[in-house]
Amino acid sequence: MHNQDSDRDLVDGEIGGDPHPKKQYTTFVAERGIAAPRAVAFDAACALISEATGGPVVDGSPEPHGLGARFEFTLGDLDLSEEVISFEPPWRRVYELSGAPVALYQGTTAFTDQGDRCLMAWSIVVDPLADGASDTFLAHAESFLTRFADDVKARAEAV
Repeated sequence: MHNQDSDRDLVDGEIGGDPHPKKQYTTFVAERGIAAPRAVAFDAACALISEATGGPVVDGSPEPHGLGARFEFTLGDLDLSEEVISFEPPWRRVYELSGAPVALYQGTTAFTDQGDRCLMAWSIVVDPLADGASDTFLAHAESFLTRFADDVKARAEAV
């Protein structure tokens, strides 16, 4: 039996209330044209992540970089943890970062073919804290990702 009073309670609680504040996400993208095949560039990115972090503290599926892999590292005075939430070699890797002064940080590294070359796009979407506590971290993260993208390009092109 259908209870109309229950439906009315749900509707009344949602209609006419205060609007939800719109999220103000911050995004950053580091793109690099790489003179190497996509698979070579993807492998270079994974190798550099392992080198920069000392390798995963939890292996993913497939090992070591796949779904569920967790990497821990320090950026400035922050102890950060990166967990892989999507792994589609040699196309795409998505991760979430914890330990940073943000409400949300999700990064995606994607590789697309361009003939015998590829394009890497490393993007982040961040929900910064409203009080400005994320500002310094975001500046460091942008600088770090810019350098890291340059390193992936150099490593892949050296193969």
